[in-house]
Amino acid sequence: MRLAAFAPFVDRLQAVLRTREWIADVAMAALVGVIGAVSKPTISFATGPQTAYSLIVLGCSAAMLIRRSRPQVALAIMALLLVAHLLLVDEMSVFAGAICLIAAYTTQTRLTPPWRWLFLAATYAGATIATFTASEPGLGTDWRPRAIATAAVSAVLTVAALIGVVRRNARIRYDLATERAAVLEAQQDMERRLAAVAERNRIASEMHDILGHSLNVIAVQAEGARYALRNDPDRADQALSDIGHLSRSAVDEVRDLIDVLHTGDEAADTRPTPSLREVPDLIGTFQHIGTTIRLRIDGDPETIPSQVGLAAYRIIQESLTNAITHAGRAPIMVRVTIGTRSIDLLIANGAPVPTGQPHTARHGHGLTGIRERVHTLGGTVDVGPDPTTGGWRVTSHLPWSRE
Repeated sequence: MRLAAFAPFVDRLQAVLRTREWIADVAMAALVGVIGAVSKPTISFATGPQTAYSLIVLGCSAAMLIRRSRPQVALAIMALLLVAHLLLVDEMSVFAGAICLIAAYTTQTRLTPPWRWLFLAATYAGATIATFTASEPGLGTDWRPRAIATAAVSAVLTVAALIGVVRRNARIRYDLATERAAVLEAQQDMERRLAAVAERNRIASEMHDILGHSLNVIAVQAEGARYALRNDPDRADQALSDIGHLSRSAVDEVRDLIDVLHTGDEAADTRPTPSLREVPDLIGTFQHIGTTIRLRIDGDPETIPSQVGLAAYRIIQESLTNAITHAGRAPIMVRVTIGTRSIDLLIANGAPVPTGQPHTARHGHGLTGIRERVHTLGGTVDVGPDPTTGGWRVTSHLPWSRE
């Protein structure tokens, strides 16, 4: 429980040390200076060996400050100072052993091959020579105690080197995890941007379908009302009423889409998404323009997924708008066949009624939008003239998965 209480403090300390490595370097330099001060021989400038030892301690402490940024230079400085220690200071010191441990650890955490192994081998060699040549009374003159001491020193250096290997691997894993997190964050940001672009394209397509259908129907009904004013005022009045209703409906739908753009939330308070259930109402908007439209639906529209239903509705809407715009008052047939996992659409009009304007194929944004919707769902679409009737035909197959 007590260790768990210190965990947040340790995490904060590690975070600070990762961003301010100089703090750890200064602390290491101070620690090395303290070890040199408390070990023998003492720091002093009274005698030659003491002066040499004091300068060696100061030099090693200074090398600790560049151990991270320039590890090769720091290790080279420590090696030269330890050689001076071996030549100028007769007795072994705890300070020299601590420097050897730090050097073995640093070779594994800060260097890359082959420097890693060269400096580690030099550390082993220096420690072995120092152990065999040191004038320690406890070791005597027999080679056996010195061999045992050398083995013990080598074992301790190996432990320090292994700790460095573990530390290096942990840092590599941390760096990889940090890099992976950055990549994932960038990927998520890109996905959000692509989703935003796709949403804008979807809304632009929806606005095109809504405005294109509404404005074309309004134009046709306005022309009809204009000619009906003289002979059939009631029909003209009904046409004007339909124009008003259709205009308000289009304004409401466009306002809903703009609200989605402003809020950035597709689940904003909008009207229900159109589907095949609204196709009869859609055809009803054409009832006063003098065009005969026959509708046949085989199957249950309730079984169709909303995305597929919306695509089918927009395909029918765009096809009817194009037929009325380019075929005059030619009769139109709409046939919807609903299967278990797909839906087939057929929208066909008869030969264009002569209006003084030649019938031309339309290749605007509407047909492009139809193809994009169909391809998004993995379906097929065929748009072109009907060789049997001389009119225009749109056929589409929209599949979906029950899963």
